[in-house]
Amino acid sequence: MLRLFCVALSLFLSISVSAADTMSIGGTSDVQINEPNDVISETQNTPKQSTRPRPQRYVCVVDQSGSVGGGGQVSCPAKAGRVGGRCRCANVTGSGTLLTY
Repeated sequence: MLRLFCVALSLFLSISVSAADTMSIGGTSDVQINEPNDVISETQNTPKQSTRPRPQRYVCVVDQSGSVGGGGQVSCPAKAGRVGGRCRCANVTGSGTLLTY
């Protein structure tokens, strides 16, 4: 009977310790104590960043300073191409320069 009680108690303690370990997942900091040196160190659980790079985005910029009644620049999304090359925007007079951001 005593052996059964000890086994049940050890199972209960191991389950509660593992449940406490899983509860610490998130943005909280964990404190670890190293027994031989009695040094306290804090570690932050930081979320892993995405390893996939953001795709290149292209834009066509048309300078409107030379047109009648125009001034400034007009930009529109563009298809991928050679950066610095010529491009066109719909409903805009003239050609522009392809840029990326």
